[in-house]
Amino acid sequence: MARRRTRQRRLRVDLLALAALVVLVAGAAMFALLRSGAAPVAPAARAPAPTDGCRTLPAFTQNPALGLDGTLALATDQPQKGLVLLATAGTGTPYQHSTWDDAGYLGAIAYDGAGAVYAAPTPRQSLVDNPLAGATTLWRVDGRSGAMRPFVTLPGTASERNPFGVLGLTFACDLSALYAGTVIGSTPTSAQGGVVVIETDGQIRGVALADTDVMGVLVVRVAGGYELYAGLARSPQIVAVPLDARGLATGPARSLIDLTAAGAAPSERARKLRMLAGALTVDLVPFNFSLQGSASAQAQTRRATWRYDLARSVWVVSQAAAGA
Repeated sequence: MARRRTRQRRLRVDLLALAALVVLVAGAAMFALLRSGAAPVAPAARAPAPTDGCRTLPAFTQNPALGLDGTLALATDQPQKGLVLLATAGTGTPYQHSTWDDAGYLGAIAYDGAGAVYAAPTPRQSLVDNPLAGATTLWRVDGRSGAMRPFVTLPGTASERNPFGVLGLTFACDLSALYAGTVIGSTPTSAQGGVVVIETDGQIRGVALADTDVMGVLVVRVAGGYELYAGLARSPQIVAVPLDARGLATGPARSLIDLTAAGAAPSERARKLRMLAGALTVDLVPFNFSLQGSASAQAQTRRATWRYDLARSVWVVSQAAAGA
């Protein structure tokens, strides 16, 4: 019995000694870290990543009969009304499918993983080519045939005081959803727009941001899941909205970027957002809800770039606003 009690005492002593050793080692490691001046980084910390990596040019662009070689791009900022396929090197005659001007002048476009193209009507100088009745309808270009047809009509109506509808589009591959930034139904004193989340079959999944006029949109992957970046149409700012696994909002918007920090004028807005090589590139245009300052005026576009500071978890300016 005495030997058993002796062994138990020795075991308690050994456990206490081991615990003291662990505390000593941990304390020494923390002291060394603090002495070096390095700040511990949370294991889950990481920079935002794009979610549109699946996007691809439609299959019809590879048709040799179109007479276009080299790198091709679909554009809505050309003199021609509607959508245009052109060679970025400027060779060959730009191509237009017979349906590509059915919606009048177009603005924002987005691609999905199947090569379908989504486009939003955006008036330029008059409502002759872009009637108010069509301002809230998004169009879809079939990736194989190239035919463009109405895709979905969003709630609300445009007016002569605000003839604009959808001003920003992005496709989030991870969430299999199209995001549309809108100013539908807004007046000079009331913001009625937001960000609508749309299924690939044209059904509306929900609203990611309400009662907020929005232009450019982008969905990024973050440590906690996903965030929506939305460029505001009434101020030179970008806000971030946390999203759940379905791509819908889980909390209120927070301020993300003040565009004026990169040299943007008070009247400039984030027309288009995209991530390239880890940097956030923003196209800036003046916008005041009038046709004279149309969001599709290419000549007025400027561009600024931000990089992500992982230590501070913020975007910082890497290239000030300049001509695009």
